[in-house]
Amino acid sequence: MSEWNNSTAEERIAKWRALRTHISSLDEEEKINSIAAFFASVPIGARCIDFYTPDSWPTPWELLYHKLFCASTISLLIYHTLCLAIGEERVTIVLIDDGSDRFLVPLVDKQRIFNYELGMVNNITDCTKLKIVDEFCDIEMYHIK
Repeated sequence: MSEWNNSTAEERIAKWRALRTHISSLDEEEKINSIAAFFASVPIGARCIDFYTPDSWPTPWELLYHKLFCASTISLLIYHTLCLAIGEERVTIVLIDDGSDRFLVPLVDKQRIFNYELGMVNNITDCTKLKIVDEFCDIEMYHIK
């Protein structure tokens, strides 16, 4: 956790780029698991975005630069990373309610859920306590290299 808290904005952005470079040569399963593991170490703070206004959501660089880390913004970072790694047509982001909180989570093929359990990729059918509240399909994808 301190590696995120004690790093500069440039170091955080470089760390994300290094992840994207590293996973580019992995098979899909390894990519997915590496992404989940990477973001599990990001500290989760208080909610810092409004779920219902995707037009106001910060870009991945803004999230990293300003250390805007909450469950939903980490999910946004995972979402953007997955879009680049496996293709944005397979990735969606949804707002869930797990009975005690609401937050955004990315889904791959509407089956595999990220950031529901830190560092894990779960099958959505195994997550019996969650309810999908809203789905966001018009997320602007940035041209990230």
